[in-house]
Amino acid sequence: MKSTNDTKQKLIDTTRQMIDNGGINSVSMREIGNMVQLSRSATYRHFKSKEDLLAAIVLEDFCMLKNGICDLINGIDEHEKIVEAILRYYYDFGVRHRDHYRLMFGDELKKEQYTDIHYAAFEIFKIVTNSIAKTQEQKRVIRKPSEELTAIAYAFIHGLVELNLAGHYESEKGLDAPYNLIHSFWGMLLV
Repeated sequence: MKSTNDTKQKLIDTTRQMIDNGGINSVSMREIGNMVQLSRSATYRHFKSKEDLLAAIVLEDFCMLKNGICDLINGIDEHEKIVEAILRYYYDFGVRHRDHYRLMFGDELKKEQYTDIHYAAFEIFKIVTNSIAKTQEQKRVIRKPSEELTAIAYAFIHGLVELNLAGHYESEKGLDAPYNLIHSFWGMLLV
């Protein structure tokens, strides 16, 4: 007999595949139940709603993003290179996992209902803020509050991801070279 956690994870994994193959709009609780051979009522015993299931995926996605960033920064010694690497990783994550990214940062889920998602997202914000603060300690970043610089970096990188997802790669605007833009953006914050 399958454990409840195994079944929940199978529902999450199946939903993740549905999103990867057909986007968020392809997700149907009935179809997910059919794919994992559960009745509709059994599916709802594990997740009360489609939003609860999507929230579980978003939480996993934030953990995946955080773990990737942590693995990345553990291999870099110079603090000023860490933030640029994080921004590149963040960009790559958004472009590679476009539907997940849109779900993570979109308005499909009621953020106040899923505080664990807010906490997971804020943990990543703190990692970036701490990385900027460490670079500031070395007098390598302009003197503004590290939280403000992180918010500016987030606005930049989310805008860059959204431009890519919307199909804006125009070379005449320089949008065909996102890593160059990331490097230039970070360079403007360095002293």
